[in-house]
Amino acid sequence: MDIVQPPTGHAPSPTDLAAEVEQLRALLDRERERRIAAERLGEQAAAGLYDSVRAMRAAQGELIERVDRDGLVNELARSLRQDLDSAQLVERAAESVGRAVAADRCDVLLVDAEPTAAVRGSWSRTDEAAALPSVGSFVDLPEPLTALLLEAAQRLSAVHVDDVEHDDRLSADEAADIEKALGTRSFASVPVAVGDEVVGWMLLHALEPRAWRGADMAMCTGMAHDLVVSLIQVRAFEQQRESVDRLRELDRAKDAFISSVSHELRTPLASIVGYLELIAEGTMGEVGEGVARGIAIVERNVVRLRALVEDLLTLSAYDAEEVHLDLQPVDLTAVVERCRQALLPTMVHSDVSVAVVTAPGARPAWGDPEQLEQLALNLLSNAVKFSHEHGRVEVRVSGDGDEVVLVVADEGIGIPEGEQNRVFARFFRSSLAVTGEIQGTGLGLALVHAVTERHHGTVTVESDEGKGTTVTVRLPASR
Repeated sequence: MDIVQPPTGHAPSPTDLAAEVEQLRALLDRERERRIAAERLGEQAAAGLYDSVRAMRAAQGELIERVDRDGLVNELARSLRQDLDSAQLVERAAESVGRAVAADRCDVLLVDAEPTAAVRGSWSRTDEAAALPSVGSFVDLPEPLTALLLEAAQRLSAVHVDDVEHDDRLSADEAADIEKALGTRSFASVPVAVGDEVVGWMLLHALEPRAWRGADMAMCTGMAHDLVVSLIQVRAFEQQRESVDRLRELDRAKDAFISSVSHELRTPLASIVGYLELIAEGTMGEVGEGVARGIAIVERNVVRLRALVEDLLTLSAYDAEEVHLDLQPVDLTAVVERCRQALLPTMVHSDVSVAVVTAPGARPAWGDPEQLEQLALNLLSNAVKFSHEHGRVEVRVSGDGDEVVLVVADEGIGIPEGEQNRVFARFFRSSLAVTGEIQGTGLGLALVHAVTERHHGTVTVESDEGKGTTVTVRLPASR
C-alpha cells in the first residue's frame, strides 16, 4: 500500500487526510473479504473431506458387513448340508438363523406339501423367550399375522413389524391379538418357497421393539433357499432309505418263506422216496415193466427236487449265518475226483470228458470238507451240463502264495456278455440255457458264491458266448 506523503515542509490538508482514511478503510474491507472467503473455502474443503471420509468408512463397513454376511450364510448352508433328517435339519435352521440375526426366538414352520415334510423347528435365545407361546403350525397364528404373511407370500418377499403397537398396517385390536399370540413386540418373516410355491415361513421374534435391517432379511432369504435345497435332498435320501429298508424287509420275508417251504418239503419228500423204494423192491406187490419205468422217472425227479430243497436250505442257512464250518486242511484234488466220480453217469450220457490237472506243490485248502465238496460238485455239474456233446471240461488246482486256486473251464454254450453281471443271483438262468431247454434251478453259482465268501475267498466268472465259461475260485491255503 502506497501512502501519499505531503510535500516536505507542508502540513497535510483535511481533504488529503480524509481521502487517505477512506483509502485505508477500503483496503481493510478488501482484506477482510479475502480472509472470510478463505475461511469459507477452508470450511468447505474440510466439510468435503469429512463427507468423503465418512462415505468411505460407510462403504468399507458395508463391504465388511457384506463379506461377513456372505461368509455366515455359506457357513450356515454348510451346516445344513450335514443333516440327513428333516426334523433335525429344520431345528438346525431355526437355531442358525436365530443366532445369526440376534433374534430372541426363531420358528421355522413348513406346510404339509411335497417335496418337504410337515415339520417345524424352534430356537430361543433365553429362558424368557423359550417360555413364549408355542407356534405349532401356520394355522395356529393369529389372523392379522397370517394376512400379512399371505400378502407377502404373493410377492415372495419378507415382511417385518418393528413394533406391533405402532404399525400403520395393524389396528389396536390386531396388534393386541398378535402380541398375545406371540408374546413379542416385534417380528419378521421370510417365506420358504420351492419355485413360486410357498411351503413355509421363517418367523423371527424380538421381545422388545426392534428395527429389522435389510441385511438381516437378505440373509434370512438366502438361508430359506438353502433350507429348501437341503430339505429336498434330505427327503430324497429318506425316501431312498425307506425303499432300501422295504426291500430288505421283503428280502428277509422271501428268505424266511423259502426256508419255511423248504423245511416243509423235506418231510413229504422223504416219505415219497421211502414208498418209491418199497414199490421198486416189490414189497408192496409185483411191479410191471411199465410201472417200473414210471417209478424210475419219478425217482429221478424226486432226486432233483430233493437237491433243490437242500440247496435252498443251505443258502438260507448261509443268509442266517447258521452255517458252522469245520475248518481243516482239504485236498481239493481229492474232492474234485470224488465229484467227477459222482457225475460219471451224466458225463457218459452227454459224452463229456473231465480232466483234472494239479500243479506241483499245490497246498491243501483251509476249509470245511463238506462245503467245499458241495462247491466243487456244483461247478463240475454246471460245466458238464452246459457243455456241447463230445465236449471237454478241464479242472485245474494250483497254488498262488497263500491261496489255493480252483479253475473249472468248459467249452460249452457260454453266457451272453450282458447277463454276466447276474450269474451269482439266485434263480438266475441265462437266456441260452432257457432257449436250449437245459434243466436247472439257477442256484448253483449262488451257492458257490456263498460258500466261497464264508471261507473268505473270491470267485470270478469269465465267459464267451458259444465258446465256454471259466470259473475261478480262490480259497485260503492250509497253514
